[in-house]
Amino acid sequence: MDAYHKVLVKIYEITGGKDNVDVDFADLLKKEGFFPSIEDIKSYLSSESWIAETSRVNIVRITHWGVAEAKRSLSNAPDPKTAIEKETRTLVNAAKDLALMAEELSGAPAKDKVKAIEAKLAAIGELVEKVKANL
Repeated sequence: MDAYHKVLVKIYEITGGKDNVDVDFADLLKKEGFFPSIEDIKSYLSSESWIAETSRVNIVRITHWGVAEAKRSLSNAPDPKTAIEKETRTLVNAAKDLALMAEELSGAPAKDKVKAIEAKLAAIGELVEKVKANL
């Protein structure tokens, strides 16, 4: 999701999808870390008719087109539960492979088998980090 859509989704969440709720755009962009690009983001969202500027500086409202786009963006976002299930399934398969590799090593010790096990352990470590990131 690009920065424009991230900001639009945040506006949607703040307003609850209501087009009569004012949002302090400057404050929102400060919290999200996009403040240096405030004018670019505001002009893009306005040109797409996703937000409407009010008479007050940096106070905006979401439009019905903005609500529709935010909903579309949210529906395309990967479900965190699905991502965790996928990563844990991959982790389980990698652990099974590691167990098989260890059994092969015990039957016929060799340096290349040890290197393969080390590589698999590194891959498992990366998978664990991905699972933690999705929690």
